[in-house]
Amino acid sequence: MKYSVLVVAVAGAFAASRAARADVHVPFVEGKPLAEVLRRAKAENKPVMLDVVAAWCGPCKFMDKTTFADPAVVAWAKKNVISARVDAEKGEGRRISARYQAFSFPTVLFLDGNGNEIDRLVGGYGAADFQRGGEAVLAGRTQLLVALARLKADWNADAALQVANALAPRRDLARLRPIALRLVAEEGDLSRPEIFQLFAQLVAIETLDNDPSAETGDLIATFLPRLGNDPRRGFFGAALVTGLGKRGDVATARAVTAETLLAVGESSPSSSDLLAALGGAERKAGNGPEALAAFQRAAALAEKNGAAPGARVERQFDLAEALAANGKPAEAKKAYAAGIAVGPLDTQLAARAARVALALKDQAAALLHAREAVSLSNGEDASAQAALSAALRATGDRAGASAALKKAADLDPANSEYRVAAPEAPKKKAAKVS
Repeated sequence: MKYSVLVVAVAGAFAASRAARADVHVPFVEGKPLAEVLRRAKAENKPVMLDVVAAWCGPCKFMDKTTFADPAVVAWAKKNVISARVDAEKGEGRRISARYQAFSFPTVLFLDGNGNEIDRLVGGYGAADFQRGGEAVLAGRTQLLVALARLKADWNADAALQVANALAPRRDLARLRPIALRLVAEEGDLSRPEIFQLFAQLVAIETLDNDPSAETGDLIATFLPRLGNDPRRGFFGAALVTGLGKRGDVATARAVTAETLLAVGESSPSSSDLLAALGGAERKAGNGPEALAAFQRAAALAEKNGAAPGARVERQFDLAEALAANGKPAEAKKAYAAGIAVGPLDTQLAARAARVALALKDQAAALLHAREAVSLSNGEDASAQAALSAALRATGDRAGASAALKKAADLDPANSEYRVAAPEAPKKKAAKVS
């Protein structure tokens, strides 16, 4: 009897010990928008430690059970960082993984309060090695951070090229751009292939981030004519025209478009993008008929040159919006239908389809597309939420529109359009008491 009591007591103590150890773990924030995590990081004046994982990743699971359950690592993390975790293949995790080019798992990103990357640790780490790596990141002692500090103190072109080539695959525009621009400016004619390639990467990243800089545009304009009929001239020309459109210089945008098309021909894979960029510049300048003409040529060339399905959808949607704006609803509906018919829509194209449907005053279709975009992104894409907000507002659901726009602002706080709160639903008047 006494023996059985002892066995039960020991078993209970062992179970309690295991439960206590299970409670020791890095307190990762999960299921919250990154914007919310960044706000907390700013408030507490700490960097974010963002664990980017995948459900099938063995090293991720191993680190979760060992490294992130190590008491020393847990204590260090609680003291020094705001810990968060995302699945790179679900919801907002997909966008985060693409934004930081974090496609090897696990990748632990260290971010400042604005979401800019400090540095990263990639691959499986034991507890001691992980803590040393994290301490090196926060102290600025990693290879990348030391190299950046040296460049700031003593510029060296070859060292700068190495650093830039480390930043470009991460899409780290904030730190890449000033280094790449200085290298290109000092090179002058881009005669070194590695500098030319770096500049092309910078332009591509600015295009993907929809963040063209005037400095980049000025450098493109300087060397663009020297490319002659090099097919890459179309790519650089389209980027330059996009930037000129944002700056309101439509006259130069027209000239660059004409010169580039003359050099590379309409059969160039970039010709459709070039004309679409011109259409955007004309539209921003309020030139409706000119924008329509450019978008018509862009859509026709996308079809003729066999552009990728997503690009063909974009060009048809551009055309549909331009036709609607020019008072041609029947033709606009045909272009919209042609875009839908190309193939399945991803999150961004579904959100775009919702905006086009609104321009065509088809509120039901707009709401359908917007909900599709939200569903495809598991509710974690700002543009999808903004499209849903617009569609709900058009159908009279002002409260729903306000909630969706707030969600968009939470997901992308840097976008000023999302910070404009949608009108709340009107309050019901109190019944008059007689």
